[in-house]
Amino acid sequence: MRFSVPAGPLGQALVVWGRQAGVQISYLDATTSGKNTSGLTGTLPPEQALSRLLSDTGLSYSFSDARSVIIFGRPAEETGADPAGNVMLGTILLGGGSLGSHDDTFETAGSVAYVSGEEVAQKRGTSVGDFISGVPGVLNGDSRNSGALDVNIRGMQGEGRVAVVIDGASNQQTVYRGYNGARSSSYVDPDFIGEVAIEKGASTGADASGAIGGIMRMRTLSVHDIPLPGKKLGFRIRTGVNTNSTSAPEVQTLGGVAGGYFPIGQPANTRDGGNMNRPGLLKPTGGSASIAAAFTSENVDLVASVARRVNGNYFSGEHGRGQAHLVEFGDNGYGSNVIGYEGLSPWKGGEEILNTSNENTSVLLKGNFRIGADQEFELSYMGYDSSYGEIMPTRLGTHTSAVGGYQSPLDTLDLKTYTLRYKWDPESDLVNLKVDAFRTDLDHRPTSLTTVNGITTTSYIWSRVVRDGVTISNESLITAIPGDFRLTYGGAWQRENMGLPDGLENNRAFTDQMEFPPRTGKRTEISGFVNADWQINPEWQIAAGLRYADFETTDHNYKLAWDGVSYWPNMRFNLVPGQTTTLSGHGLSKNISLSWAPTETLQLYARYSDSFRMPSIFETINGFSTGSVPADLRPENAKSLELGVNKSFAGVLAEDDALRLHLAYYDNNIDNYVTRSDVPTELAPNWFIGGLGMLNLENARMKGIEVAADYVRGDFSARLTWNHAITSRYCARPGTVWNQELCNGGGFVNSYALQHVPPKDQVTLQLGYTLLNDRLDIGTRISYFSRRLVETTVANTSQIQPGKWNPYTLVDVYATYRIDDAKQIDFAIDNLTDRYYMDALNAALMPAPGRTFRINFTAKF
Repeated sequence: MRFSVPAGPLGQALVVWGRQAGVQISYLDATTSGKNTSGLTGTLPPEQALSRLLSDTGLSYSFSDARSVIIFGRPAEETGADPAGNVMLGTILLGGGSLGSHDDTFETAGSVAYVSGEEVAQKRGTSVGDFISGVPGVLNGDSRNSGALDVNIRGMQGEGRVAVVIDGASNQQTVYRGYNGARSSSYVDPDFIGEVAIEKGASTGADASGAIGGIMRMRTLSVHDIPLPGKKLGFRIRTGVNTNSTSAPEVQTLGGVAGGYFPIGQPANTRDGGNMNRPGLLKPTGGSASIAAAFTSENVDLVASVARRVNGNYFSGEHGRGQAHLVEFGDNGYGSNVIGYEGLSPWKGGEEILNTSNENTSVLLKGNFRIGADQEFELSYMGYDSSYGEIMPTRLGTHTSAVGGYQSPLDTLDLKTYTLRYKWDPESDLVNLKVDAFRTDLDHRPTSLTTVNGITTTSYIWSRVVRDGVTISNESLITAIPGDFRLTYGGAWQRENMGLPDGLENNRAFTDQMEFPPRTGKRTEISGFVNADWQINPEWQIAAGLRYADFETTDHNYKLAWDGVSYWPNMRFNLVPGQTTTLSGHGLSKNISLSWAPTETLQLYARYSDSFRMPSIFETINGFSTGSVPADLRPENAKSLELGVNKSFAGVLAEDDALRLHLAYYDNNIDNYVTRSDVPTELAPNWFIGGLGMLNLENARMKGIEVAADYVRGDFSARLTWNHAITSRYCARPGTVWNQELCNGGGFVNSYALQHVPPKDQVTLQLGYTLLNDRLDIGTRISYFSRRLVETTVANTSQIQPGKWNPYTLVDVYATYRIDDAKQIDFAIDNLTDRYYMDALNAALMPAPGRTFRINFTAKF
């Protein structure tokens, strides 16, 4: 196997070796602290390469299996390691996985983050996006009103700006959200996540075409996560319960406060909240369970797992500002007394929040097959079947009407993901080939309720999206150039087909319940790239690259044609295709970065990218709420600058402590930003009104500062993260938006960007302590979210309502007790102080969960 590991700090070198060897490394942070290696370049067996890296360091190693190694600095009997590879897990820390490690935050010439599988289990909370809490500049959009990930990085969100890639595959789908925008959704069960790596800013990765805001990569369970060290066959059982929820009630059950318009002098028929019967503090009301099995041998790795998760509607917190209460607004001038509410949402503190339940069943099958010493391929299947609560944000009403909320029918989602991954790494400097191929098949069936003149009917907004993709890359080491010079090059292809689930296009019982025709069409994108990475010497590194991308969307322009038979609510429709139209575009992305490490503890870097994102299938197919897609809609062009420094200190407060810092300034400047707004629509010659349509803005800009710090002293650790947003600005070209100022900070009227503006400050402090001979870890996480960076007002309630929240501080506590090498208990209290709050980036008026106890038990055998 060909290795090229630069000289420098040993911890960084081991991470590089582990990536090149495909081996997971475990070690105590203190083991490598202050140690350096002279590096290595050449074709060697992995074990021999590792031995050379560790020469003269006083450290030893032990392979627990073909893909896992333990690094230790004391005699084997003291560390729990023996020649057979039996290692006491309680005495080591995970140094990193195949996607990276926590060290990457402080050793990478860029802003990156890492979340281990253990942290995912610890932080997974009530909603799927909770596991990314505490990552600076990273939030999940509208977390409480779906079972989906919609990742926001530094104000960039939606339509592939932030790619979510799971085992090389993407299942992102943009979902219509009524008057309140759209959501880009990705789905995965937390029990299947082995590790997560997040790259912020425009990515140059082979799998990152269009990812101008960043990329989140996830690895699902592998043989590194399940068998005990030294074992070839293993099982993992994980089960847990949580509190603070209740079974979803009957459809149309009412909740929240509700007012209305009442004749002056007559009694007002208002509603003052819904279900306030919150379960007891420690009463289990939801839970999850999973079982995973794995087998490893010299040539084959096999993994199988099934997970089940059930939780009802949760209850909001009872303390803090923003709780709903009814208010009389007085005479409206038409003989009616208006009763509305004050507060952040229609929901009271301690009330059941309707449409927040979930019931998921997931299956994972994965096989990795090694052919000789230099080839391997992986086949996998992941199924995700979910029934979950969701409601159109606009169904929750507004402050002037206080219509409250109701239980909507549960949505269903069936996602199937198939992947094939191939690697070939022969004893050649010129070949390190990787191929990822996938298909994701997503059948999504949201069902809403529509009430007109007191009559309520169901409304179907169902869709099916099938996405196929192939990514090919090769890495070549060019030995003719001094230093370590590598070229990575390849290409990618993706095709998306969007339409109705099979068998429904001519089903009148279905089409008669549609409010609007489905988006139907296909989109293809191809790209080719080349990246050069030159480690000139241990101090200087330069990287540059190019990527060309081209897309084409074909829109079938389906229409709902009324057959004239009847009227609301018994309408009769024919679903017919219109005239097919196409839209295409292309762009050439460029990037360059420079890193300087004058000492072993200091690294300074600068990165600049001029990157293109091709418009998504949702943005380029006509549909309800879009109105029109201009024939000249152009790709986004993001010009992004990042300046940063990584610095390590030793002996800060004591001789045995260590501090690491990462500081970055970022400036994202996006020309031709694609969004929706009110655009001039000509009804007759020289007679214009405002109509919904897609458009290219002249420019959008997001600037800010990011800080990450780690402090360790003995058994105590502290981690601080802070993202400070400085600028949010959107500007349109004259004549492209209707009746609006040309520049504003929070997004245009009816723009999807209204839901993407982050808080001005996002701060998390995590404190941890280890005791009882490393068997017990305890900790707390304190998170602060300020107000939205730029407050935005809208003219009327039929426009997109930007998410709103008061500043809030959350306190979570957690503990992990390792009973023995194979069993552990994880305990957590989310929202310890039981705050009533609305999440940053919420799109629906739904407060977050109140105090929730969680306990999980994991056993391996």
